[in-house]
Amino acid sequence: MKYAFKIAYFGENFFGSQYQPNLRTVEGEIRRALLELGINSKPRFAGRTDRGVSALGQVIVFESESRLKPRILNSVLPSDITTWAYREVEVGFDPRKAKSRIYSYIFLNENYDFEMMTRALDFLKGSHDFSNFTRRWEGGKREIFDVNLFKDGDFIIFEIEGNAFTWNMVRCIVTALKLVGRGKSLEWFKKMLKPEEYRERVPPSQPEGLLLKDIKYDFSFEIDEIGLRLLNLRLKKKLSFHGVIYKLLSLEFKTLNS
Repeated sequence: MKYAFKIAYFGENFFGSQYQPNLRTVEGEIRRALLELGINSKPRFAGRTDRGVSALGQVIVFESESRLKPRILNSVLPSDITTWAYREVEVGFDPRKAKSRIYSYIFLNENYDFEMMTRALDFLKGSHDFSNFTRRWEGGKREIFDVNLFKDGDFIIFEIEGNAFTWNMVRCIVTALKLVGRGKSLEWFKKMLKPEEYRERVPPSQPEGLLLKDIKYDFSFEIDEIGLRLLNLRLKKKLSFHGVIYKLLSLEFKTLNS
């Protein structure tokens, strides 16, 4: 039998999703967990994420002779990886052939011109060559279905959905939006989407702000309630820890600058 599992992971302690000998990766931990369950199958990922990038709806596929649910796999996975939904799929199913992928990126609102950043979003929709937003300018034509930007307290959240994404594409777009928020023109942003006429490299924003939120297919996954509850508990624990640290440091920062 072949299974597709949805997994979430906190990226801070991983050297990316893809297996690397002698380094802690998401794939490496999943391989180890499958072997512990007696499953000798290398998982295939719907997409790779870089060091420090987290995921909520990453998809992995592997084969198993016995029926397997997320709660069983969670029992042998480390606490920074949680699987919460699954589905039995056809033998030829390729997880990379998804309908769309959704990424979120969150960053601190440092007095950006939010209106100008929002206006820049309109240029992203549709099919474009994103070579100027791609590491090494390798390939670049992708279709963007939807894009949003909104404020949440001290933070700004950028969300984008497309058929696929090139290496560093989302993080480079975020950098460009930040530059627009600091005074770069909308004409410059438009030019960045025409690499055949204009070439400029912008560095990617830090990976810790990026989340692979979801990957969509022509079918739905079955939610594992125990796995979902476990994920919620782990998310709340993480939020509590980092939220306290952020509040503590922000209060100290205000004291130092008062």
